[in-house]
Amino acid sequence: MKSLGFYLSATLLACSVSAANTGRETSLPEYSMLLVGGGLQACRSTNTRYCSAADTFSAAAKSADLFALSPENIANIADTEFWGAERVIEQQRTLALLEFVRSRLDSELISAQELARLWRSAETEMDGIWVSGRVNYNELTERELNFVFDQLQATVLTAPDKNNRRSSTRMKEFASLTKTKDEFTSEIYRKIVELAQQVAGSQRKPRLLVVTASSRDPFADVDFYTNLLAKAGAEVSWLPLNAAYQRAQQLKDSNKPSCDALTEYLATEHGTYQRGRVYPDLMLQLQRFCQSGTAAAVEQIRKADAIFFDGDDQSLTLKAFRLEDGSASEELKQIERMLSAGQIIVAGTGAGAAAMAGGSFQGKRIPMISSGDSYSAMQFGAFDLPAPQPGCDKDQSCSNGLAENHLTFTSTGGLGLFSWGVLDTHLSERGRQGRLIRLLNDTQTRFGFGIDEATALLVGFANTENTPQVKMAVLGAAGVYIVDTQALQNTGEGKATVIKQVNTHYLTRGDALEIKDGVMRTRFAAWKFAPNNMQAPMLTSGELFERDNYKQLAHLLCLTQSRQADGKAIKVGQGQQISLYKDHSSYARQGVYQLQDKEVQYCSYRNFRVDVQPVQ
Repeated sequence: MKSLGFYLSATLLACSVSAANTGRETSLPEYSMLLVGGGLQACRSTNTRYCSAADTFSAAAKSADLFALSPENIANIADTEFWGAERVIEQQRTLALLEFVRSRLDSELISAQELARLWRSAETEMDGIWVSGRVNYNELTERELNFVFDQLQATVLTAPDKNNRRSSTRMKEFASLTKTKDEFTSEIYRKIVELAQQVAGSQRKPRLLVVTASSRDPFADVDFYTNLLAKAGAEVSWLPLNAAYQRAQQLKDSNKPSCDALTEYLATEHGTYQRGRVYPDLMLQLQRFCQSGTAAAVEQIRKADAIFFDGDDQSLTLKAFRLEDGSASEELKQIERMLSAGQIIVAGTGAGAAAMAGGSFQGKRIPMISSGDSYSAMQFGAFDLPAPQPGCDKDQSCSNGLAENHLTFTSTGGLGLFSWGVLDTHLSERGRQGRLIRLLNDTQTRFGFGIDEATALLVGFANTENTPQVKMAVLGAAGVYIVDTQALQNTGEGKATVIKQVNTHYLTRGDALEIKDGVMRTRFAAWKFAPNNMQAPMLTSGELFERDNYKQLAHLLCLTQSRQADGKAIKVGQGQQISLYKDHSSYARQGVYQLQDKEVQYCSYRNFRVDVQPVQ
């Protein structure tokens, strides 16, 4: 078998090995990566609105996180080191309001929704001044709110079993694929396991690892993902590899990992607190995993047929798998080796997908996007700096002169398992087309791939010289927005930047593409045909990057004979004018796809040009 290092990133090139070196003989699966744009809506016991039946789960399943406003928990919130001198007023107001709520509680344990409602509706007097819970709640940053909720969260316990004399244990969350209302969500999770089965062979269930490293709280979704993917047919285990674990491995204590400090590292690296109290069994599992060391983690990965990365914050994923000097951890190197040999499926959703970008394409480093919205991206450009903390505008804690919505990226890339361009997620739903275009412009990157929610980009590698270096296909509810900057022209800088001749494609369900020798070729699904709507309306949008306005405007341009659509992104009189237009090379295809009882209309296009310039 030929090594695929030539076709993967430079990092993969350095460490590719044959199947024999990793102990398994396998042929390449049809697709080796499955990258989801987030927004999957699976039926779960803590959120049954995505279930086809309200009574899907028994009383043994955890139905909600619970919180206790005990004097001890509230006292923990008074931590002056966390709040600092600048936020002492907010700290005191928060404590006063929570004490007020506690004094009126009939029940010891309440849900997060009920806690937020009681807090926001509370009013109390402090030093002769009335304090409003609504005002206090809204003035706290996301970091501060997370801290408060973490300190109040309680362990959800099962009822004691008197017959077997068993004490209470932590109640677990359950999931159901068969009762999931959204068929696209079920399809994508099942596809992950189907691909893993190709690696495992037909003699056993595929072994799948779940990594929750992207989450601020890396314990919260362990039960959900492990149960859900097991229902899809896999043998599933949690791989407790996160930023806190990696910190403990790197900071040795008497030449051993500093695993006794995991609670501290969870606070400093993830911004999460009291997890040992809330998830005692999972915390114990993390501690044992940490004490076993890197070699044991690598061995666990070696035995796997697939690895799934959750979503939230791709910067946390980076901390888990790369060392402080930017080099790959031993765990990441093992995944690289197996991916290049066709021995593991790599899947990720949301931030877990965006983190895969990196390596190099045509001699240029591929960056990893980390934060920002389209309006700020177009106004201020892209910054190779750590992402600002959410809510940092409220307490003026944003560093490096940034605001919380500024576009930031990591120039050295993410995990480097996808080296053909920048990856972005929640693309259409959050109007992120502008930030993707601006990042590619500012970093001189050739391709960008923006994946919509409940949509997967399948990525397959070649192992012969006469086949494309990579092939991709689209699965799921919506599409993948692709930006090609080869013909891009730009002038000016900052707010005055003018970007023209950006080439964009939008591939939807059943469409495919391939890249060979720097050339991208797209192919529409056979069931799609040329639009037959002969109307040519004037197409405009006043808030192009709000919600999915860009997608809707492009959809109308795709379906009709109109040649151009114009939009604006303006705040306080400043912003951009964006033109989306067809030329002689533009093509569009539409079609209707029926998945069980759901009928969805798609319109795919290639070579729609985009111009961006400041509003005059």
